[in-house]
Amino acid sequence: MKTNYKEKSIGRNFFLPLLFILLVFFLLIALIKINCLIIRDPFTNQYKKIYYVKKDDLIGIIYTHSVMRTQTSEWYKIQDGKLILKEERYRSQGAGLPVDLIYKFKHENGDFVLYDIDEPFETVIYRTGDVRANHRLKIGDKDEELFTDFSEPREALEFSAKKMSLLNYLWRRYHIER
Repeated sequence: MKTNYKEKSIGRNFFLPLLFILLVFFLLIALIKINCLIIRDPFTNQYKKIYYVKKDDLIGIIYTHSVMRTQTSEWYKIQDGKLILKEERYRSQGAGLPVDLIYKFKHENGDFVLYDIDEPFETVIYRTGDVRANHRLKIGDKDEELFTDFSEPREALEFSAKKMSLLNYLWRRYHIER
């Protein structure tokens, strides 16, 4: 059976543009940079979670204070590859809670609020509470997520910020969630 020249050219005419489109697509997602919150084990450097964080999103670490047994939270933004502590909220004063007012302070909706802190951190380490702390993560307007959804009780977790390519983010996220 003879192969028609037209049939061969149709195959090439379809394959080459498709290959070009795929190449352009991978190039674009390799060049687009996004802000990411990276959570990993500080001892093994194993990634536990990775999140895309929009420019104006606040990142909240919310927990029950071990001594005062009231809700406490710390709020960060990502800027220049660092976590910038913006605000702390707590419901009562006591052991382990701020008493010196070196930052702006207000009382709002029953909370003590320290704000405009603007302290940069390369990394921040938290330990997943296993009795009452009930550590939670909140990013922007997304629902809160329990630390125990991605770590074991009492496990140390290192939080850091990094600008990475969309391709790298998708690759890491795929491998973490497998």
